Amino acid sequence: MTALGTTVTIHYRDAALDALRTAESRISPLRVYAGPWSDLQRLFDAGLPPAHGIYLLTGPASGRLGVRPGEASDLRRRLLEHASDPTKAHYAEVYALSAVDSRLTKSACRYLEARVHEIIGALPGRTLEVDRMPVVGDCPPFERDELEALLAQARMLLHAAGCRALDASFLPFETAVTAAIADEGVVEVRDEISGQIEDEHELSYDGVWARGYPTDGGFVVRAGSDVRMREGAALLAGVSGRRRLLADRGVLGELPGVTDRWRLLANVFCSSSLLAAKIVTGAHLSRAPWQRINPRARLVVAR
Repeated sequence: MTALGTTVTIHYRDAALDALRTAESRISPLRVYAGPWSDLQRLFDAGLPPAHGIYLLTGPASGRLGVRPGEASDLRRRLLEHASDPTKAHYAEVYALSAVDSRLTKSACRYLEARVHEIIGALPGRTLEVDRMPVVGDCPPFERDELEALLAQARMLLHAAGCRALDASFLPFETAVTAAIADEGVVEVRDEISGQIEDEHELSYDGVWARGYPTDGGFVVRAGSDVRMREGAALLAGVSGRRRLLADRGVLGELPGVTDRWRLLANVFCSSSLLAAKIVTGAHLSRAPWQRINPRARLVVAR
C-alpha cells in the first residue's frame, strides 16, 4: 500500500450485504472469503482453496466480540473440523484468508496468526477464544518487513470484507463507554530538572531505552529518553493523540542519522507508569515493563 491508497474489490455473491463475499486488491496476493458461519459450504463453492491460510471466527460473547483466529495448511479441512464441533456453533461469521499464489507459506501463516492474536489480545472489548497464544517467532529484519506488509494487506482486506476484530477504532457492544474511561490519562510536560533519584526505573523495548521514576499520582519520563516513532496497530487513539501533543510542544527532538526514534527534550509526567510506557514505546501494552535500577549498579566516575 502507498500513501495514495488503493482500490479493494468486494464481490457479493447475492443481494444481502452480510451474505457470502470476497475481497481482493490488485496490490496484494491475498484474498478474503467471508460469510455466515452457518453457510460454510457456500464459502467453499465460492472458491476457497484447500491451501495455506489464516481464518477468524467471530460472534458475540457476553457483551464482547468473541474471536477465534487460527492458521491451517488446509483451510477447508480445518474449517470443517471446527464446524463439526458443537462448542463452536455460537459463531456468526467466518473470515478465511488465502493467497492467489504461493507467497503464503506455512511459516508466513504462523507469523500472521501470532500477530493477529497479539493485536486482538491488546484491543478492548475482545475475547480471544483460544487454548493457547502463539508466539511471534524470530526472523531476519527483511523477512519481517515482508510479513508485516502482508499483515497490513490482510487487515485492509478483512476490514473491507466486514471484519472488525482487528480495528482499534471499533468498540463492540457496551464496551465503548468503559474503554473510553480506561483510556483517560494525563500527559504533561514538566519544566523542572530532576536530580539524582533513588527510585529510578528504566525501560528497554524494540531498540528504544528510557528512564524515569514514580512520583505522586503518576510517573515521570526523564528528558534524554528515547521515544519510538513507529506506533503499534493496536495503539488506542487517545494515546496516539497524547504522543502528537508532545510533538506539537516541541519536546521530541530528532537524532542525526536516526530514523526510528526521537529524543525526549523535557521531563514528561504521565498519570500512570503504564501510560508512560505506551507513550515511550508507541505500543498498546498490557503492563508497564519498567525495571527498577539498582542504585549500587550505577557507575560513579571519580575525578
